[in-house]
This record gives sequence, C-alpha cells and structure tokens, in this order.
Amino acid sequence: MVLFTAWYYQQDFQLNRSVFFGIIYFLLLKLLLSRKTSLSRISHMMVWMGLIVIWSNVLMVSGSLNLVAIQFTFMLIMSSFYLIGSRVAIIASILACLPIMINLVYDIKWVLNEYVSAPLASPGYEILVALNFLTVIVAHYFFNQAFSANIAKQIELNRKLEITAKEANQAAQSKSDFLSAMSHELRTPLNAVIGITDLFLANPKSDDNEENLRILKFSSMSLHALINDILDFNKLSSDKLNLDLQKVNLYELVSDVCSTMKFQFEQKHIDLKVSIDEQLQNLPVLSDATRITQILYNLIGNALKFTAKGSVTVSLKVVHQDTEQIGVVFSVADTGIGISKEQQQVVFEPFRQATTSISRNYGGTGLGLAIVRKLLSLFDSDIHLESIPYKGSNFYFNLNLLIDQSTDDLSIELDLLDKDLSEIRILVAEDHVMNRLLLQKVLNKWNNTPVFAENGREALEKLREDSFDIVLMDLYMPELDGYATAKHIRAMQDSRKSQIPILAFTATVSENLLADIQAAGMNDYLSKPFKPIELYQKLITWL
Repeated sequence: MVLFTAWYYQQDFQLNRSVFFGIIYFLLLKLLLSRKTSLSRISHMMVWMGLIVIWSNVLMVSGSLNLVAIQFTFMLIMSSFYLIGSRVAIIASILACLPIMINLVYDIKWVLNEYVSAPLASPGYEILVALNFLTVIVAHYFFNQAFSANIAKQIELNRKLEITAKEANQAAQSKSDFLSAMSHELRTPLNAVIGITDLFLANPKSDDNEENLRILKFSSMSLHALINDILDFNKLSSDKLNLDLQKVNLYELVSDVCSTMKFQFEQKHIDLKVSIDEQLQNLPVLSDATRITQILYNLIGNALKFTAKGSVTVSLKVVHQDTEQIGVVFSVADTGIGISKEQQQVVFEPFRQATTSISRNYGGTGLGLAIVRKLLSLFDSDIHLESIPYKGSNFYFNLNLLIDQSTDDLSIELDLLDKDLSEIRILVAEDHVMNRLLLQKVLNKWNNTPVFAENGREALEKLREDSFDIVLMDLYMPELDGYATAKHIRAMQDSRKSQIPILAFTATVSENLLADIQAAGMNDYLSKPFKPIELYQKLITWL
C-alpha cells in the first residue's frame, strides 16, 4: 500500500526509498532465516539501516519533526539495546536522537530538499504510523515474553537450588550420622579387645580364659570385617575391585563362616541353622572365597542383629548343574522384625537404613547391604529380598559358578603346620615391634628362628653378611621402604642373593598392589592381618 501510494502520487523519492529499504530488509530477513550469518551481524545492519531512515526522514523528507520519525527513533532506541548490546546501543541511540535535536535547534532541511518531494501522501503516511505502533506493540510483546521466560527460568533455577541445598543438607546429615555410627561400630569391638586383654593381664590363669579368647577372636574379626567393608566400598565405588577366582569348596566355606559366628548366636540365644545341598559337599568350584565370605558375613550378621528371638537359617541349594557349571541359590532367612514394602529398596542404599529408629536401636553403619549388592554385581548377580514386617526377612541370591576340573587337593591339611621348618633361613624386615613378636611366635611353632631387621637398610646389611632362603618384606619402613629395598636386592652382584624370593608383608589395600610389588622385583605378597596357614602356604610355594 505504501509503494502504491507513492507511485500513485508520483512521489519518486518515497517510492525509490521504500523499494530500496524493502529490498534490504527482505535480504536481511532471508539471511536470518537461512542462518548463514550470525544474528548479531543482522541486528547491527538493521539498526544502522534504521539510523539512515531516521536521518533521511528528519533532514531530507519532512524537514520537520513528525510522528513517524519520533516513533521510529523511539523504536530504534528501545530495540537496539535488545539486539546489539548496551555499549553499541548507546552510540546508536545518540545518533538516532541527533537529527531530531538538530531539527529542534535549527529547523532546517538539507540542500537536497529541492530534489526531494513532499512527505508521503495519505494513506501511505497513516499506514506507516500504524506499522510503527504495531512494531512497538510487537517489540513490547517479545520483550514481555523474554522477561517472563527469564523469570520462569529464575524460578526454576531457584527451585533446583533449593533441591540441591536440601540434598546437600541431607548429605551432610548422612555424613554426620555415618561418622557417629562408624565411631560406635569401631569402638564397640575395640572396647571388647582392650577389655578382654586387660582381664588376661590381670588374671592370666583364670578358668574362663577359653571364653575370653573366643570373645577376643570374635571382636577382632568384627573389627577386621568392618574395616574391609569400608575399604572395599571405596574400591567398589570407583570400579577398582575384581574377583580373585580360586578353587573353593562351598560346603566347607559356608560351614566355616557359620562356625565362626556361632559364638555370637549363642550369646543372643538365637538358633543358627545351616542347610547345604549335599551335591556341594565334594564339588570344588572356581570362585572368590573372600568375597563370598564377606557377603555371607554381612547377611548373617544383619539377620542376627534384627532378630530378637527365633532363628536364622543359612541355606545353599543347587538349582542346575552340568559338566561345566553349577547354579546355587544362597539364602539367609530370619524371624526378625522384617522390612515394609516401601522400605525394601532403601536398605540397599549406602549409609541408609529402613528408618532412623533402626540406627538408634540396632546400630550399624548402613554399608552392609550396599556392599553385598555391589559385590554380587561382580558375580553378575543381585540380591533379592522377601520380607513381612514383624515376621522376618529372607535375603537370597543366585551364583552361576564354574566347576573346577583339576585333581589338585583343595587345601593344605592342618597337620602340615606341625612340620619342621628349622632348615629354612628367613629374613624378616619389619619395623613394628608387635608384628615382629607375632611372626616370631608363629615361626617358632614350626621350629624356625627368623632373623629380624627394623628397616630396609638393616635388611640389606644382614643380607650382605649372611645367606637366607626367603625375605619377608614390610612395604612401609623408616629410612628405606620395602619397594626400594627390593630393588637394591635385585641389583646385588651375588646372583644367588639377587634372586632370593621376596614376599611382601603388608596391610596396603592399593588396587595396583600386585603390579607395584612385581615392578619392584618382589615375587608375591601376604596381607595383614594374616592366617598362619596362609603364611605357611606362601613359604612352601616359594621354597
């Protein structure tokens, strides 16, 4: 309509100007839709085109201020701050206002006025006014939309911040509760260890020493199991724990676990029932005995903790078997307090228990079942739970295990521990006096008298001065640690001494322990705390 009006009234300048700016804006819109250039560049071009229109309107066309020019100026000032940023928008706004200020002061036209026709005739002029108002309305509409979206975004961010703050507070509270529970769980068996030791020292010939020893053994194992849970949970969280598949007799393994925990059941007057499928009695499988023991210890201990009367039943049942594999369902059922349906998934989360009263009334760290689930994932299995409140719970899982086809004997008979090892020369590098005393007593039972060194340098001196058959090497010692000492030994000129078997004796739980000791030249390792039979096996293996 504007173009038609300018053509009809033969206003060539208005017609040419309208055509020119129409083409320019069409091209800019085309570029914007094609996304071949950035929005910022198009916005700048539109603003500068608007400035040309304002200057030409005020100084060339109308010769005086009019509604279109003022509206266009206002529109450019407002939109430029949204389109091109505040710094450039300030410059554009000043340039937009400048022709108006000049006109107000001088009320003049440019010298080109004699070549310019009169202002656009009606109804083209009215259409431009209407388009200007429409542009203002649309601009404010989009501004309101952007403002509302920004407010909505802020509200959503605040909501997420509140959730995050709540989760952080819950995490902080969980950490506080965990540390409190951990302090209790660690101090309880430690108190028994110290207390029973004091009783021994006060009356070493007491008639109840056998019972005291059982309490001491049980408390020590509880403390050891708790520390293992904490360390293994850290490894499992970082996916750095792997299975160590060895020959295992499940019948003997589960029987030993239950036998170890029998004293605790007797103290609480709870029956411990064991039912193991006879097919497993003489059937060795390949599995990780340590992890299975850890799983069962957690499940049985958990069942006992929440059972005030009645019994706990541990059962193993074969569900399928062929020449290579066997499927076994492990089950630990109790007659305890049970778990409600809605809380049955919560108990498997780390540091969580079914209710706050559980932790207060029964204790525990909230790690046991979480570790069970993570350990079972290493076996490609999962823990399942069936429970009725106040009637008991049944935790069960399935393991598919390879049947061991070898004919080797499963373990060393206990009477081998009575063998004479007096002919073996053992050098022990250990800085802790209690560990030296323990090793001396264990080796003395096999008629062996070890030679001790308190650090790596002393061990090297003794090895240079005398001949030994094997070295038990603690990894962390003053002056020279086990890694450096082993490297020095391997660098000795005496070929016999440089090839001596070195057994790392350590409490380290590093996931790269075996690789680290082998890189240092050591042959194998024995973890602290150790069992005498494990030490004996290592000695005869390397000798």
